[in-house]
Amino acid sequence: MINPTQASQLLKLFPVLKSLSEDSRRHIFEAGQILDLPQGQMLLQPNQQCQYIPLVLSGQLRVFKLSANGREMTLFRTGPGETCLMSIACRIKDEDFPAQAQVEEAATLFMLPQNIYHLILDQSPAWKDYLIITLYEHLTETMETLEAVAFDRTDRRLAAWLLDHSNGGKNRISTTHETIAVELGTVREVISRLLGEFKSQNAVRLGRGRIDILSAAFLRNLLDR
Repeated sequence: MINPTQASQLLKLFPVLKSLSEDSRRHIFEAGQILDLPQGQMLLQPNQQCQYIPLVLSGQLRVFKLSANGREMTLFRTGPGETCLMSIACRIKDEDFPAQAQVEEAATLFMLPQNIYHLILDQSPAWKDYLIITLYEHLTETMETLEAVAFDRTDRRLAAWLLDHSNGGKNRISTTHETIAVELGTVREVISRLLGEFKSQNAVRLGRGRIDILSAAFLRNLLDR
């Protein structure tokens, strides 16, 4: 059972809990447990049973697919105030987890047993609305990822990624070519080649574990082509 401080944090991050009956909230607070996980920890693996629904209190989870040749593609991320819809759907369909869920930033999770989650779901329209909204948000994020991989040029996606991670004018990004390749659903060699082209245009400066943006204007112009 969680303590009052943890219960207060849950109510703040997940306002839908306030719409539940007092008995339903009590069931949730008594059945769930707090779990602290370090960065890099795997939460769920393919073909693993989903016994708990993770409600994220802090940190971030990344759900991704891994191909037979070892390439990764990020499907969506789950941060504070969010849950992993795929875990919910697995229980509804009585299937094992179809992807991988990893702690991307050290996370604190409220792990709610599946049977309690669905007991409350059956009794509360507000809980069902929350499920539908979560489904929509994750589906939209996944569709945007697939659309970018299928239809957009990699150089444009790389330029957009660099601008998004420049933190509103910050010139240095601490990252690796491999990390960017995973994010964009491609391979390291492609990213290295494109960054080399950007470097030849004096748009970026490359270093070990870092990329310095020298010309954000060049990257923005690339998005308009």
